Amino acid sequence: MPELPEVQTVVNGIKSKINKHKILRFKKYISKLRYPIQKNLSSKVESSTVTTVFRRAKYIIINLSNNRSLVIHLGMSGRIIIVKNNKKKFKHTHFSILFNKNLVIQFIDPRRFGYIFVTETASLEKHRFFVNLGVEPLIGQFNDRYLLNVTKNKKSPIKNIIMNQKYIVGVGNIYASEALFMSGIHPSRLGKDITKRDSEKLVRAIKSVLKKSIKLGGSSINDHTMVSGKMGYFQNKLYVYGREGSKCVKRSCQSPIIRIVIAQRSSFYCSECQR
Repeated sequence: MPELPEVQTVVNGIKSKINKHKILRFKKYISKLRYPIQKNLSSKVESSTVTTVFRRAKYIIINLSNNRSLVIHLGMSGRIIIVKNNKKKFKHTHFSILFNKNLVIQFIDPRRFGYIFVTETASLEKHRFFVNLGVEPLIGQFNDRYLLNVTKNKKSPIKNIIMNQKYIVGVGNIYASEALFMSGIHPSRLGKDITKRDSEKLVRAIKSVLKKSIKLGGSSINDHTMVSGKMGYFQNKLYVYGREGSKCVKRSCQSPIIRIVIAQRSSFYCSECQR
């Protein structure tokens, strides 16, 4: 599933191309993805101009000049490509957006878990998909004090806590595993046992791993590609995720990487470096 870095990569890829462009036509090729596509969606976005494009959690948000926001979620296998005309419709394309200057966005989603909707910009944060979202991990508000307050007295594993969208958004399985390795924290350690020092290290690690992945275009382990169609490169820089049985990357250690299951998700860690 595309996580924060992959979604941010898509936003970076489209915002410079569609900003200030007018939507001429919205065309759907299917009536329902994860949720039904609003019947009046086209009339609410056509003839409006893109004012800003940004990310909130795993959502791509396109603000329009008519005070509405077009929101896209990539689901588990969704991706967006930009083409110069709409003559070629790629397999599993479920909707397209035609802008002026013959620019077209196509949304491709083999598993159909993605979705799109339009809402009033002023009420966006009150929308049911946004109202319970936690803090963005790349802003100043996410710091060691915030994390320590979140983990305080919790008997859940720390990995579950940092992946919980009501506390911190966008930290998926790959990035949680990597950040916990970088901070030397065992993924099963309970939240209540996280110290201030642990919190400081983990916050730094989460920010570092997300920024690095964004810089490298995200992780193309399953379906993710950049808007250009190129693969992301972060999967080539992983320390523990997917490396079960391999040696730890630290020369001073080289203990085997172990895989365990926490909350029905594979978790990878070094048996010596993480406590």
